[in-house]
Amino acid sequence: MLLQNCSSSDTREQIHEKTGFLPESWVTWLVAKPRTGQATRRKTAGEEISLTFLLFAFGLLISNYAFVDNAYLWAIPISQVCLLSSLRMQRLTIMHACSHNAVFANPFWNEVLGEFISILTLSMPFNSYKKKHCETHHSKGLMRPGDETFEFFYKAGFRPEMSPQQAWQHLTKLIFSATFHCRQFGDRLKGTFFSTDVKHNWLAVGFWLSILSLVTITHTWAGFLLVFVPTLSVFFEISSVLRQCVEHRFAKKTGEMTSAIFCCEELAVFNDFDPFWVKFWGETRWWLRLFFYHLPVRLLILTGDSPVHDYHHRRPASDWVNAHSDRQAEVEAGVYYSHSWGLVEAINKTFESLSKMPTH
Repeated sequence: MLLQNCSSSDTREQIHEKTGFLPESWVTWLVAKPRTGQATRRKTAGEEISLTFLLFAFGLLISNYAFVDNAYLWAIPISQVCLLSSLRMQRLTIMHACSHNAVFANPFWNEVLGEFISILTLSMPFNSYKKKHCETHHSKGLMRPGDETFEFFYKAGFRPEMSPQQAWQHLTKLIFSATFHCRQFGDRLKGTFFSTDVKHNWLAVGFWLSILSLVTITHTWAGFLLVFVPTLSVFFEISSVLRQCVEHRFAKKTGEMTSAIFCCEELAVFNDFDPFWVKFWGETRWWLRLFFYHLPVRLLILTGDSPVHDYHHRRPASDWVNAHSDRQAEVEAGVYYSHSWGLVEAINKTFESLSKMPTH
């Protein structure tokens, strides 16, 4: 069996041929890349926001079934997937779009929605996030001291000239570190309830007191503590860490710091002499990785337009809902963009760039 080596457009066409029995719009969403010349339906911000909060409501609803005579414990992971996907979509995609006033025409409503999401996801005050994000992250300060992604790497213990293997070991240690998760969650609580924005603090206190009161009245403490809290803390943080590891690379030129991440992979190529079991395993492995690796990544880590974050940095106030289609249109028009196939490949490239950074 040989691995294929072809352009992204060729790979995308072959993915289409292999997944032809699946809805094309779903495959395009999963991969985050349309086929060359593919006509995609333009979606609206309202559709994305509605779907995101409906998924959140469904996650809460199904979590209740898990604790009815302990008969539906299978509902716990389903609920957590729905909740985490929605929470990450809110924080990573929608709140980010609000910071660029790209959700509503009126900046006031962008601020209202952004502030609500910041409180629900236990994040820093929206106005603080917006100021820091737009003034530092979208400037020559990208991946420099003060930039949010750079600061994450430094605070998380990653260091220049770490080999990719050392960086992977450190990442694994972080993901399973109780100390790391407690520190991160503590920082989020501090940023939510004890920030310099007094108005935000009081809104957060009022909101979460209301939530805790509702949980008490409805006798749903089991679901809240065993489903919602772990999702909002540990699983949310794991998703955030993995996303931070692929958002940008360390490079001298700004244009080399960001690239797309397509949630799929090249197909295997077989020789005529390959035995049946080799071909069968190659095909089976590809499908298993599609549904149990790339799909969870798309749902829980690379939500919304984050797979094409390179397009966002070229067009910050663009139509984020249809960014993958608009980026593809630019590619077909001859604009150069780089990409990776899959989360692991993207992390490897980030760690390789980190290993080449000087220590001084």
